[in-house]
Amino acid sequence: MFFNISGTLKGLANKFGLAVVVTNQVVDFIGPHDKMNGVRLGNLESLDTSGRRVSPALGLAWAHCINSRVFLARHEQSIEVNIRNAPSTSICSQTHRTFHLVFAPHLAYASAEFVINKEGIVGVSQ
Repeated sequence: MFFNISGTLKGLANKFGLAVVVTNQVVDFIGPHDKMNGVRLGNLESLDTSGRRVSPALGLAWAHCINSRVFLARHEQSIEVNIRNAPSTSICSQTHRTFHLVFAPHLAYASAEFVINKEGIVGVSQ
């Protein structure tokens, strides 16, 4: 079924000049920390988000159907904030997100950290 779906999507993309984006859920990965039982997920040995190790839900069968894989992770970061008229600084939590290019046959691994705030998507210097 995976191969039929991916073949159809690739055919439509070629026919109409489209980019097809398919999302995949993740599940908690339970097992040893060493290389996901010998299975590598693109250029990463494990995927971490919100303090959890995760793995793509559709597994290796789907992994062989796609051309490129990206992973969006999130983590909370504590930052000091100066509040006007307050006697001291306060500690606040800010959600940082990281875009990982996990696999692409024509590109090397890359990642970029960003936050989403009222101005929009803003890159974070690392």
